[in-house]
Amino acid sequence: MKLLNNKIIRWAAFFLVLIIAGLVVDNNYYLDILITVVFYACMASAWNIVGGYAGQVSVGHVAFLGLGAYTSTILFLKLNITPLIGIFAGGIMAMVLALLIGFLTIRLRGPFFTLSTIAIAEILLVLAVRFHGLTGGSEGLNIPYRPSVYNFVFKSYFTYYMMFILLMIAIVAVISYINKSRTGFYLRAVREDETAASSLGVDVLRSKLTALLVSAFFTGVGGALYAQYLLFIDPHTVFTVSFSTKVAALSIVGGIGTVIGPIVGSFILTPLEIFLRSQLGGTYQGLYLLIYGVIMVSVILIIPKGIYGALSDAIKRRRKQVKNELSA
Repeated sequence: MKLLNNKIIRWAAFFLVLIIAGLVVDNNYYLDILITVVFYACMASAWNIVGGYAGQVSVGHVAFLGLGAYTSTILFLKLNITPLIGIFAGGIMAMVLALLIGFLTIRLRGPFFTLSTIAIAEILLVLAVRFHGLTGGSEGLNIPYRPSVYNFVFKSYFTYYMMFILLMIAIVAVISYINKSRTGFYLRAVREDETAASSLGVDVLRSKLTALLVSAFFTGVGGALYAQYLLFIDPHTVFTVSFSTKVAALSIVGGIGTVIGPIVGSFILTPLEIFLRSQLGGTYQGLYLLIYGVIMVSVILIIPKGIYGALSDAIKRRRKQVKNELSA
């Protein structure tokens, strides 16, 4: 109980610092960077539920993001349904897609599951381009800038920042529960060895499908919120596979299969990418991608457990060393 209370206090302090940082920063450019960092932390954490805990590497996870974004936006523009409802509708539609994907592909393992998710994301991209009357085609959809609570459009960047903070709190709470629950143990068992887990009585398909549904819901909600923040969506923004590879990389570099790892990855790599792009994008176009890629690959090769895993192991070794010195 004491350990649980300490974790809650640490998380509360972390989110309080984030909120204070948003209040202190009065420059919209830097606040936009904070929003971007928190958004990718949310999406990497959502991906981590299925990719880190269940071991199902989804490179087409952007399908849920795009479906959530388009569901909320179309409901608002075509039916005048407030995004307050559309955001959750986007999450539910993402879960419906995840359920369909689950029945079709959840029995696949390794690269076969990964390839199937890419195919689904590409299919949705083509459909979004083709159905011009509904999705706006390649031109996309614009959300009118009419600030109001009903329209879920705000003048202040800080309001959007708080939306993503609340989403992160919800994701962290759910993952923390999964991490300590029977479902979490089942997922880790499935990740390590599906055959062995099944022989011990674990319902492998149900466990993987549960992880996929929860991950899809949060990704769909994140996509809807992102659409409201940008006030614009198009197929090549919300259905690009590079988004999935990015959130997977953030999770892996930060520490896959941990609660805080994807957040660590986003808070380190996302600002780094923005800085490299702003400094090198104009003069040396594309060079920032090379540097960013080298850094990610180096981290993965040198510390396979990720940044958080390496730091956690170092702290444990130090504590053990101090304990041995005191007992000697």
